[in-house]
Amino acid sequence: MKINNSYKKYEKKVSMHLHNIYSYLLNSKEVDDLTKKILKITLEKKNNSIKKRKKWSEKDSILICYPDFIKKKNTPSFDLLQNFLDKYLINKFSIIHLLPFYPSSSDEGFSVIDFFKVDNNYGTWKNIKKISKKFDIMADVVLNHSSTKNKWFLNFLQNKAEGKDFYYALDENIKLSHVVRARSHDLLQKFKTLQGDKYVWCTFSKDQVDFDFRNPKVLIKFIDVVMNMLKNGIRVFRFDAVAFIWKRTETNCINLDQVHAIVKLFRVILEEVDKNSLVLTETNLPFFQNISYFGNSDEAHIVYNFSLSPLIINTLIKENCVALQRWSMSMSPAKKNTAYLNFLATHDGIGIRPLEGILKNSDLKKLLVTLEKFGAKFTFRKNQSNKKSVYEANISLFDALSGTYKGKDIYKAERFLCAHTMMLAFEGIPAIYSNSLIATSNDYKLFKKTKLNRSLNRHRYSEKEINSKLNVKTTISHKIFNKLIKILDIRKKQKAFHPNATQYTLNLGSKIFGIWRQSIDKEQSIFAITNISSTRQILDLRKLNIIDNEKWFDVLGNITLSNEMKFVHLAPYETTWITNYTKERNVKKL
Repeated sequence: MKINNSYKKYEKKVSMHLHNIYSYLLNSKEVDDLTKKILKITLEKKNNSIKKRKKWSEKDSILICYPDFIKKKNTPSFDLLQNFLDKYLINKFSIIHLLPFYPSSSDEGFSVIDFFKVDNNYGTWKNIKKISKKFDIMADVVLNHSSTKNKWFLNFLQNKAEGKDFYYALDENIKLSHVVRARSHDLLQKFKTLQGDKYVWCTFSKDQVDFDFRNPKVLIKFIDVVMNMLKNGIRVFRFDAVAFIWKRTETNCINLDQVHAIVKLFRVILEEVDKNSLVLTETNLPFFQNISYFGNSDEAHIVYNFSLSPLIINTLIKENCVALQRWSMSMSPAKKNTAYLNFLATHDGIGIRPLEGILKNSDLKKLLVTLEKFGAKFTFRKNQSNKKSVYEANISLFDALSGTYKGKDIYKAERFLCAHTMMLAFEGIPAIYSNSLIATSNDYKLFKKTKLNRSLNRHRYSEKEINSKLNVKTTISHKIFNKLIKILDIRKKQKAFHPNATQYTLNLGSKIFGIWRQSIDKEQSIFAITNISSTRQILDLRKLNIIDNEKWFDVLGNITLSNEMKFVHLAPYETTWITNYTKERNVKKL
């Protein structure tokens, strides 16, 4: 009876979402048939023996890396990555985001040739399953588009077999200036097919041709893709560029209701097949559009906090935290059973769209001018006025924090660490890009070779180079790596840093940024206080809600605060995490 009731509930949810997706395209019988098909595909993959785990905790953090982050001739990339993780990062990160590992023709893996294979240069699915024994694996579901070299698109060109009706083609003369764009090239690209010239929708590049999700076969195929990923050790499913997947030419073609219904459908499927799997949506958009993917706690489990990264960078470059403070105060807590994903850098650039409506135009211009002086290139998009505007700044995070409005200075490393301690204190699950972990600067050699702006922030290391950087104590990489690992180790012992622990923003002026985190059980408070400037600042402890009859500790400085203390002096870019609770009682008294 229980199994039957469970089946009926699952069937009802799948059917509801399919009706919401295809209501204007399919009749009721067609939706019912599609429901049965999905149930058959997914339920045969269900694993009833899996024990349900906690979704996340303060112990969780994510490492973002390319499969070939480390290279060595004639050695599969996954073997090198496994060695690196085993040597340096066991029990340091809990989740590894493996950027696309499929055979690909461009865009560093995001132009997928075959969704069911692993690139031979990286290894095989067995390698991924091996890594998944020690870390949870996050991987990309690149469902907006494929490579032009994908067999489905080649079939589309020939009008035969699987794929012939998978792609979104339109009349070349249709007006699309109202469509929200992520790039500046022509949206419709011409391809010669067996049936003559066709104009295919290409959101990101001519080599990345968009799928037509109006065809239920496309949805079914991606359910197959996700089931295959699940079988091969993936726990967190990152739905790449998902906001763009549904097109209706009379709309702006972004964040349409059908997109949200498709994400909800995938969540229902994944929770049924593997109760520990998680859905993450990648929607690099203004803040309130982005967090709409939480739905009513029934859509994405995790949503990127895209605004946080450029806001922290702006704060440190401007030496003024007012904009960050104002935004942080208005940031709504994640809904029940959901969480933010916080980061400073990824394989892509520093997103500028998430600053829309937050920074004044004058401040945004100053930020871009300063980043350009520090080595940034820019990727543009066409806005709805048909003008080009900056989509992202392409620069390594380490170089982006080279100085302030006044220019480069001596505080590059301090500012870089400061940015991370700020990010790590915010509500959500933290993620760190592998290149940031090693304080990587812009790769001008790779940029010159590829002529792609994003290559600046996509340096690959040889095995010898990375070991040298991390084992020689005088290198900046060694210093940054070890300090970040130490901060992560301290962080995971603080239950007030649980991704859903309460967060309050403090008003401590324009030079000191502070948030107050409180654990879910109310036992621990942490005041995360940062001097965001290049000059010494004085923190008045009387402005914090410090309870007199409790002992308070700075867990970063390993110091006990005496009852008589009224002020704390903060060096340039110094952070203090003041708490009433610590598992490390061997602290020095100040």
